[in-house]
Amino acid sequence: MFRFFQQLGFTAVLVASASAAYADAALKLKADDPASWLRKMDRALSEENYEGTFTYSRDAQFSTVEIVHRYSEGQELSRLYYLNGEQKEILTVDDESTCQHIDSEHVLFDHEFTPKPFSKAFSRSLASSPQFYRFKMLGRERFVGRPTVVIGVSPTYNDRVGYKLWLDEATGLLLQSHLVHRGRPLEVFRFARVTIGEQIADAKLASTMQGEIVTHPLAQPTLEVAKEERFTKPAWKASWLPSGFQQVIRPARDRVSYSDGVAAISIIVERAAMSADGQMVVARQGGTVLISRRLKGSNKQVTVVGEVPVETAKKIAESVEPVIY
Repeated sequence: MFRFFQQLGFTAVLVASASAAYADAALKLKADDPASWLRKMDRALSEENYEGTFTYSRDAQFSTVEIVHRYSEGQELSRLYYLNGEQKEILTVDDESTCQHIDSEHVLFDHEFTPKPFSKAFSRSLASSPQFYRFKMLGRERFVGRPTVVIGVSPTYNDRVGYKLWLDEATGLLLQSHLVHRGRPLEVFRFARVTIGEQIADAKLASTMQGEIVTHPLAQPTLEVAKEERFTKPAWKASWLPSGFQQVIRPARDRVSYSDGVAAISIIVERAAMSADGQMVVARQGGTVLISRRLKGSNKQVTVVGEVPVETAKKIAESVEPVIY
């Protein structure tokens, strides 16, 4: 009887050891699964407390931004203060944001929220787009004094751009990203300093703007697919788009926008300023491409602006045609 219990105990130890080994292997598999890390990145963006200073560069444009973000009792609060250029500040409570800037006729702001890789739309869409992007663990590095995991994001086909992401190993928060095309970084987002997980006082979320200030609501970027009854019918369309791009809400007949959740493309049709039929103008700023061409046999000019390779933008521009209702 004693030997039976000994054998039973030995078997239990083997089972426990095997179970522990299986759990460790499963944990390691999850830790090395880029899709799991992207979901963690999405959660950290909204549900972690963090503050710091980040920079964002695209060609000659360079921004330095101070950010404070707090998540408490289900409520999300943040303040972004731009440290270079004219004064600008963005205050957000959950999904409602206001922009504050100095009252000046010389101020030209594009009113972007944050660099795209540090936005909710980007993180949520990227994690749910395995059919359009391939994800790969590239290793671990130290960045701004913190251990990070590095993830490569490459397009399944050559009709999109890719990314390289550095995520905080402890929380998943994005600390650095490169928008890349053919191995070359075109846009760079990176924290210069950051603290994560500490208490955030109310005073750090209060506005610091002074002087004559203009305040106005700021519309959150939307990925809501356009529905017939909810948007102005466009007069133009692209007859060719990369797979996965859908029309999103944009209230204008001569402008139509598409997105796959990660990248966005806009098509604007206006009276031609160019004299030669079919002449094409190509420009780039960071990862954003602008293609402009005149429609043959008409006085209309088509401009395509998108976060896609030049070849993709050209193909879209060449496919623009009027919509027949």
